[in-house]
Amino acid sequence: MGKYRIITIERQYASGGRQIASLLAEKLGFEFYNEEILNMAAKKLNIATDYVEHLEETATNGIMNAMARVANFTEDQELSDKLFCTESEIINRISLTGNSVVVGRCATQILANRKNCLSVFIHANEDVRIKRAVEEYGILGNEAHAMLRKTDRRRSEFYNTHAEKKWSSMDTYDICLNSGILGIDNCVETIASLVVHSNL
Repeated sequence: MGKYRIITIERQYASGGRQIASLLAEKLGFEFYNEEILNMAAKKLNIATDYVEHLEETATNGIMNAMARVANFTEDQELSDKLFCTESEIINRISLTGNSVVVGRCATQILANRKNCLSVFIHANEDVRIKRAVEEYGILGNEAHAMLRKTDRRRSEFYNTHAEKKWSSMDTYDICLNSGILGIDNCVETIASLVVHSNL
């Protein structure tokens, strides 16, 4: 096994990033973390998981957060900051155990200084993503385009609120893969090969 013990994956909505991450973890024998981090944070903060999801959306509002630093924090904004700190602690703790694949939640930024971390961005053309959203996620055809834009915007704003680099910038990541061109399985194989054959 090479030097990479943790893989962080950011992804466009309906690009297949979560599926790639899950299959990659299974292939490598790594632990897989996605909603699990949200659930652990909710338990630690003693708040409902649904409310944690709401707080993550609150955290994406960069303008409101900037205003809150000048004025008084609202309860949601205070909790959203606590949530990010808690998720960061969890992700850092996970990284110390090694052999993990982490999806989203700004893990690429949180673990940016870890030399044993490989950061990946999964993207695809819009027509490919709309097809997956409709066929696999059950999104109505006339709503798919709006769902892509809304979800990508939320992910981008959440990341950009907490990170030095931009979510959609190629230089934020070690590798960027087009799942629409390569296919799910080839993305998994490409990342796995980098992990297995990387030098210490």
